[in-house]
Amino acid sequence: MDIKITSEEKNDAVKRMNKILEEFESTLKRAEDIYKVAVKKGDLNLQKKLLKNINKIKREEESILNIISGICEISE
Repeated sequence: MDIKITSEEKNDAVKRMNKILEEFESTLKRAEDIYKVAVKKGDLNLQKKLLKNINKIKREEESILNIISGICEISE
């Protein structure tokens, strides 16, 4: 499959993905801050839920980085 995208299309896609990554980073930071509060309060149930979500966010970030890499490879 021979897919060609223009440099402009690639740049637009990468910009959109980077905006999504920024949102993930913001969400991750909030989750980590809440996790710290849960640790201080000793709320094990909340800690468990937050860790699960924090790990999901990190996996999604990795997926987006892979998509960005794929976009860059396609346009070469």
